[in-house]
Amino acid sequence: MSSHDLFSQSVRALSEARFKEYEREMLRQKAFAERANRLNENREKRRREFLSSIGTDLKKLDQAVEQDNKSEEAALQSFLKEFRGEVANRRPSRATDAKDAAIQTQVLSEGGHLVLPVFASSIFASDIGQFKDISGLDWTNGEINSGWVFPDDPSLIRIKDTRHYPNALCWDNRWDSPPEFAVHFTFVPATTATYEMTAILAFHGFYVLRSDDSWWNCRDAEVILDVKINVHQYVNTSWKDFPLLDVESQNIDTVTSYDRTHFMDYTAGLRAGDPVVVTVQGTVKATAHGAGAYAELNFADGTANYIQPLFLSVLQV
Repeated sequence: MSSHDLFSQSVRALSEARFKEYEREMLRQKAFAERANRLNENREKRRREFLSSIGTDLKKLDQAVEQDNKSEEAALQSFLKEFRGEVANRRPSRATDAKDAAIQTQVLSEGGHLVLPVFASSIFASDIGQFKDISGLDWTNGEINSGWVFPDDPSLIRIKDTRHYPNALCWDNRWDSPPEFAVHFTFVPATTATYEMTAILAFHGFYVLRSDDSWWNCRDAEVILDVKINVHQYVNTSWKDFPLLDVESQNIDTVTSYDRTHFMDYTAGLRAGDPVVVTVQGTVKATAHGAGAYAELNFADGTANYIQPLFLSVLQV
């Protein structure tokens, strides 16, 4: 069996195992969300019974809530129309990233580093319908509407998450797991030794947050980008976390580009002659509570928004 086939089998086996974990967590969160929804419905019923008992006109209250929701939704759509398009359709940066990566590769190689391209990338989604407008994805279906995929071009990952509940008073009650991506690098150590491995990924995207909280509701919007790295030779070692982005506010109106190149390092003892898979795994998450609240973290739309694994640097120490 060729080394390429061996690495392909290893990466697929690791991806399938991790997707099973992803789905188990998704179904667990679904059970919690269904329970929380029942509790929220009971709380809402008790609140309305109390308001009615003290003479509150519930019909007027419902009309006021509906009017406020419509007003917030109209304001949201106007905001997105005015500000989102510019950042979603900006010019791409792949040429600049390629030039920078070539310079870094040359310098590292001269210093004795092994510089490796990405071997494969993968995407996990609890709802593959979110990715219907991204071409070139041949999904392996999971339970419910979930699935996972190896993109045709492993150096170009398109992934996003959006959260918006037009009619929710306060809570999100999200049960579906946010989408995840993973980048896989492979090599065979020449010597039994300790190795320093650094994965370099370019992130080009944007996030949108809108929330107008007031005294009688609980609106909130948040985006999170978490990344972690692990090394597999025979077994997985422990994950090392890199929290890259976490922005949350109850009162916010922003459309912000996110262009960063991140270096994620890992040190491990490895044995000579046996394959190693280095995996960088990330979660792209958006959360919004209350009508009119909106959150979006986008590395997919247009030609300029994507995640690009540049290379893995490996050095024996």
